[in-house]
Amino acid sequence: MQTTKPLGWKLRRIAAGLRQQDIALRAGISTSKYSAIERGEKVPSQLEVRLLELYLPELPDLSQGQEQ
Repeated sequence: MQTTKPLGWKLRRIAAGLRQQDIALRAGISTSKYSAIERGEKVPSQLEVRLLELYLPELPDLSQGQEQ
């Protein structure tokens, strides 16, 4: 597992205005486990990785409109 993946998940969750509980519920894991995954304290299973990738929205593309 990449060490940046949990940070990316946290950023994606926050950018979407979602709580840890929201993602944990959708992925079928406990909020405490998801919180530990975001902090890098627990390694998610392959299934959990797939579910988190499925339910976490992508970060918005902020580069559009900045070129002048």
